[in-house]
This record gives sequence, C-alpha cells and structure tokens, in this order.
Amino acid sequence: MSLVIKALGSRPVSTAANWLTRNRLRVLTYHGVPDPIAFAHQMDLIAERYSTVNGPDVIAWLDGLRRLPKYALWITFDDGDPSVIDIALPLMKERELVATAFICPGLVDTTRAQWWDIAAEAVDANVLPPGSVVRLKRVADAARRAELAEAAAELTKLGRPVTRRQWSQADVDSWVAAGNEIGNHTWDHPCLDRCSPEEQELQIRQAHDALTVLLGSAPVSFAWPNGNVAQDSVAVLRRLGYRLVLPCDHRLVSSKPDPMAISRLRIDADAGVPRARAIMCGAHSAVFHLGGRVRRLKGIGRGT
Repeated sequence: MSLVIKALGSRPVSTAANWLTRNRLRVLTYHGVPDPIAFAHQMDLIAERYSTVNGPDVIAWLDGLRRLPKYALWITFDDGDPSVIDIALPLMKERELVATAFICPGLVDTTRAQWWDIAAEAVDANVLPPGSVVRLKRVADAARRAELAEAAAELTKLGRPVTRRQWSQADVDSWVAAGNEIGNHTWDHPCLDRCSPEEQELQIRQAHDALTVLLGSAPVSFAWPNGNVAQDSVAVLRRLGYRLVLPCDHRLVSSKPDPMAISRLRIDADAGVPRARAIMCGAHSAVFHLGGRVRRLKGIGRGT
C-alpha cells in the first residue's frame, strides 16, 4: 500500500473528507467480485458510513421532488459478471444495501463470453499478441469483431473454445426483487466511440428493447461501456427516455450535475479498506485530478 493511500484512507483524513463532502453524491463503479472477504469489508464500511440510493432516487433528487440523504452513495456494477449475483447480492442483502447493475442483454441466458475474455484466452494460447485486450479497445468496432471471430475460431480448433456463465432471467428477477435496479450497458459491450453512429444507435436500441422485455418496464439509466463517451449517442439516449447517463471519470458528483454525465468513482471489489475509504470519501479522486493538473502544468512549463 502506498503512503499516499495509507494517509488518505486513514480514519482521521477520511472522516474529515466525508464530512466536507457529506452533501455530495458518490457513485461507485464495480465490475466483478473476485474476493468475497474484501468486498464484505467494503460493504461493512458503506453500511456504517453511507446511505445507499439508486437511479430512481437520483432522478427524484434532480427533479426537485426529494433530497438525497447526507452521505448518499450509489453502488453500480458494470458488465453483468455472475459474481455480482453469486457474491455481491447476498452480502448487500445482509446489510440492506441497494445497487444498480448495468448489463448487456445480448449475453443474458447464454454462455457467450465477453469479448475481452476471448481476447485474453487468445493471448494465452499465442493466437493473439500480448496487449491485445487494450489494443482492441482502440480499433474500429468492425475490425475488432472480425479479429475476435478469427481468434475464437482458432481457439476452437485448438480445443479451447471460450464460454462463460452469464446472468439468466432468474438472476435478473432476483436482483430486482431485492430492490436493485438494472441499467442499459449496450447489447454486447462494444466501445461505442469506435462504432459508427448507426451501430451506436443499434447497440443502444436493441439493448433497450430487450431490457424492457426482461424487466417489464423500460430502463432509465445507462452506463458507457469501458467508460468511453460517444457524443453521437446522447441524443439517442434522450429520445429513448434515459434520465441518467454515467461515464467513469473518477469524480464525486457535482452539486448541480448534468443528468447525461453523472460522475462515477472507480473502485476494485478486492481493494483493501484504506483504499476503499480513500476513494469513497472523495480524497483519492481529489488528489488524482490534482496530480493530473500538476503534470499538465509542468508540461506547459517545458514548452510542450
């Protein structure tokens, strides 16, 4: 653990930072839950210090219909990892915490692996070069799909087809029955900023229609896959009735936020308590962005 994290996550610093930001909404971004014990400690911290809210609560606040509680915290999970159902859901229910899961309905009730799992397996099998997961996030979506299709076919020839358990309709039902929310994360998780405008709209609309069937009502919250904002899609989301759109910019939510850009904090489910404290209280994001500004100023000073 770095000395900075240790200091920011200490009880005195995190308590002071929490008090200073008590009227700010903090939105956590999780993915999978690889360590149940570490995640349970984080949930204990949330139950002790914060009041969890969900998308509808945030909408009511933005509409001026209610106030958020002090120390309001919104737990979100991206991608629909099965560990969210198997591990996170029971731990949250024990502590009476609620959350939102942003899922890709193109994978629900299937054994299709997420594309990065296929890429990682292909790297391990020497079918793709090292670094391909990061590289493929930066290429045009059609090229990414074509390369992954070839890699998947080669893995099958090698006797290493990639399949994964995904959420089922029953998982969706149990998640919602516990008071949690489901949001749109596109049909099958491309990086939307690498898609054409037409493909962006198809990904969002197809997911929207499928989730409306799965849930019995239309979703109102959307999270950008990989955190990549695609401005061409904002108008599509507005037309479909989305009230909240979430990037992942590692900031607390501002006092007067844009509903189409609700900030989120990045956090790993296996992070230790000091790091979790530092992130949740807002101190980590403040130092993170201050460091970025300092680096940019130094660059200006060198004439870059």
